[in-house]
Amino acid sequence: MDRDNREGMEQAIRGAEGLLELGLFTEAEAVFRQLAQEAPEHYRVWLGLARLRSRNFTQPDPNAQGLLERAASFAMTVDEYNDLKATVGSYAKLPPFAHGVQAPDRMPDVEQLEKLHPISVPVSSQEAVLEAREAARLKYLKCLLLIVVVIGLPTAFIVSCSNGVNPITNALLSDSQQEVPPPTTHPATTEAATEPEPEGCPYAEPTDTVKPGAEGEDVKWIQWHLVRQGAELEITGAFDEDTRQAVQAFQSDRDMKADGIVGEETREKLGE
Repeated sequence: MDRDNREGMEQAIRGAEGLLELGLFTEAEAVFRQLAQEAPEHYRVWLGLARLRSRNFTQPDPNAQGLLERAASFAMTVDEYNDLKATVGSYAKLPPFAHGVQAPDRMPDVEQLEKLHPISVPVSSQEAVLEAREAARLKYLKCLLLIVVVIGLPTAFIVSCSNGVNPITNALLSDSQQEVPPPTTHPATTEAATEPEPEGCPYAEPTDTVKPGAEGEDVKWIQWHLVRQGAELEITGAFDEDTRQAVQAFQSDRDMKADGIVGEETREKLGE
């Protein structure tokens, strides 16, 4: 990605984060879903999706943990990891600095890691709220045009008002949401990740342990039950990275060992 594209992407991410700060979750979702296609390696894209699902970490969501773990896996420096922990606060526990395992020469010092504590910024007055909204409004105004050009969203018209900013019209937002696909790292398959039918799972329950890399009906059974539990997955029959992370999030949510392997205990919990 050349320098201009990188700068444009950063502007787009900041614009989407501004929408989250304003509480414009519907508008932010369309932008972040497109960003997940354009810049899947950027940790702030997955952090933004986690903020979106949890309404800025104010509501529990079973998929937010998996999104945060993915964000941590893409943090390339200690500063980025520190920024991630500061944003998440006490909402969820993040895994260790990922690149310390993948690239030992980039692993931070133990003393540095011990200093990475979550922080929170309390808002205690109406003045602070107004200042935050003004800062987010300016980000939105500056970045919306770049989002349209770089990301390829439909043309947006901005109408300024004395008491704030009016975002894209409802009709335009509706069009953009229909055109933007959900975040995924592989092509769409013929089986859509829709909510399971009430009649029950159409796939046979596995009888043995199923591990990442497996394929077939056993994996479809696992993916079907993960979707039923709220995971955003496509039922492909391939135990890929997305499926492993969804299994880990499911195990972590139920106080099980989050190893991404579907053994007897995990299978029983999925079938409940």
